[in-house]
Formats: sequence, C-alpha cells, structure tokens
Amino acid sequence: MQKDRLKHLFHRAVFFVLRYTAARFIKRRMRYSYEKKKGPNAPSIIISNHNTDLDPVLVAMSYSKHMYFLASEHAFRKGFVSKLLEFAFSPISINKSKVDASAIAGMLRKLRAGANVCLFAEGDRSFNGVTGQIPKSTGKLVKTSNADLITFRLEGGYFTSPRWAKNNRQGRMTGRQVNRYTAEELKAMSVAEINNAIERDIFEDAYERQKANLTRYRGKLLAEDIETALYLCPICGKLGTIRSEGNRFFCVCGLDGVYTETGLLIGDSLPYSTITEWDVWQSEKLESIVVDADDGFISTDDMQTLYLVGPGSESGRTLVSTGIMGISRDAFHCAGYDFPIDHITKMAIAGQMTLLFSIKSGDSYEVHSDAPRSALKYREIFRILTDNT
Repeated sequence: MQKDRLKHLFHRAVFFVLRYTAARFIKRRMRYSYEKKKGPNAPSIIISNHNTDLDPVLVAMSYSKHMYFLASEHAFRKGFVSKLLEFAFSPISINKSKVDASAIAGMLRKLRAGANVCLFAEGDRSFNGVTGQIPKSTGKLVKTSNADLITFRLEGGYFTSPRWAKNNRQGRMTGRQVNRYTAEELKAMSVAEINNAIERDIFEDAYERQKANLTRYRGKLLAEDIETALYLCPICGKLGTIRSEGNRFFCVCGLDGVYTETGLLIGDSLPYSTITEWDVWQSEKLESIVVDADDGFISTDDMQTLYLVGPGSESGRTLVSTGIMGISRDAFHCAGYDFPIDHITKMAIAGQMTLLFSIKSGDSYEVHSDAPRSALKYREIFRILTDNT
C-alpha cells in the first residue's frame, strides 16, 4: 500500500514537471492552443477524441491535476523507451486486438484509489477525419465507476497528423473541455444516454470544420502513403492500386490527383474532393465486392511479415514467417499460414498500417509491411464477412 502511494506521488511529480516544461515546446511545434482548467478534484474519467500520437499530452496540458492514460500494448514493446514510459507514467496497457478485461480492471483500480484516468473511447485514430463510434460498453464503464465524467474535444488534429501520412504538418490545433458530468448526474442517466452524451461531445468532422474556418497545414510529401487509407480506386474499381509520391497520388488506370495544404483532393479525373467522401464511397463499394466475391482472394499483398505476440523475445513478439497476405470469404492467409475467418475473434490496426488479430485459442498476431499498403481494407473486409455470417 505504501509502495503504491509512493509510486503515485512520483507519477504526479513527473506529470507536473513535464506539463510545464514541455508545454511551450509542444504549443509551438504543433501550433496548439488550449483551455486551462483547474482540477479535476474528484476521481474523473476524461474522454477525448483521438487523432495524433501526442493527444494524451495535449489533453493533460489543460488540467492542473495528474491523470493516468490507457495506452496500446504496442507502446510497451519499444525497448528503453517503453521502460522509461512505464517508469515515469505507469500507463494502463490495453490490447487492441482482443477484448481486454484487464485494462478495464486497471482503470477501475486507479479511479477507486482516487486517481483520474484519461482514455480515447474510439480506441483508434481516424483514417477519414470523422470521429469513430465508441463501444457501447463505454457508458456502462462510466456509470459503474462512480467517478465524474469529463468530455474533451481536440480540433485540427486530423490535418496536423493524418493517420495515413508519412509526415506531420503545421497548421492549427485547439483543445477544450466540452462538458463535465458529476457522478450524481451520471447515476440519473441511462447507459445509452451516457454514450450519446460522449459521442455528441467528442464528435469532430475535420472537413466540416475546414469549411467553416479554412486553415493551411504545411509540410513535405503531403500525399505520401495515402494509399494506406484510400484502398479502392473510384475510376477502375480495383483494390490496392493507388500509389503516392510527393504531393501526388495516382492509379495505373490514369487517375491522378494532388493532396493540398487544406486537405482537399484536386484532379481532373477525381470524383471526390475529400478523403471523407472517398472513404464513404469505398466502404459502400467494398460491401458489394465482398458479397459478390467467389472462393478466391478478395485482396492480396506481397512481402508481409507475420509475428506472434507475447512473451519469448525482448520485443514482445516472435517472427513467424514472411510471405503473401490475402483474405478470402473463408480464411485470412498470411505468410504460409491459414486462419479460418470464424476462428478470428478480432481484427484491428495499430499506427498507420500494422494489422493485428487474435484467434480463439487466445494467440495474438501482428502483420507488418515495409511498403505502404492498407491494413484498413483487411479490417473492413473482415468486418463485412463477420457481419454477414
């Protein structure tokens, strides 16, 4: 007990030091402005939307009180950096490729000990600029925690650090508290009402905000790796044929476009001017492609590396094999191994394009690629296949 108290005091000290020393650098680097708030004094869950790797720091800069964060278990597999992260901040690890009950238990322990916890309920950064859905279990977690709820919204993050992009850009970011709900108020709300409040408060549509207040986000190689998000060509209708170079993206069929500093897509042959519009179309088109698919591969990519995740190596993962990755109606194939679709419990994405999946035996895997390719298309194909079974 005394040991836990001393660790908590140490984490608070680190939080305060970094909050003040790093704030000036981050404000200048990311052109970030934010609302300052005292507290929170009571144990609170702070929930924000999510678009950049530095979002935990950006949220923390608004508050005078220490908070713990949920972090993907990938953050714990980066050698010395991970050890430093764990020593200084003790984040709560969550496995994105499976339902992680231990992460929820870890959150509740922190809250019941009187600490504050910050999480990004979407569980993912946005590929298209629109805040994703939150799990329905979020409202139940908030209600049973007996903690206050604070909702926070970050604006401008998608164009500052597009999830699909090779490089970050400089434009403008802001952060502010949207609402605070006391534990007593939450008791009077249903789980559905809490979920609706969170979704409303943290919702952000990057392109709609651009329409209202146009901002330029300057940087280099603005379009590179856009194919990790745009996996389906609207001209020829083929999967995985978009490529990028510099500020341009193109397809073998003749499609040619430019990603601009405002995030708009321009080109004579382009039917869409925003990534959001393109993504809505490709998501709908992919549904029909999957439904109409025969027994062969729906999509494939060469030179993929498969890892088994877990103890046994310093990095937390063990190399399995390298080879072709593909998905069919019945199975996910990777580097010479076949995983029946009905044996896969969850498929997710870490970072730009690392594909994660877990199987019923409890094993978890990662698929890495040296060349740009879309993990999003595999996750979406898996979602369509499992929704239709």
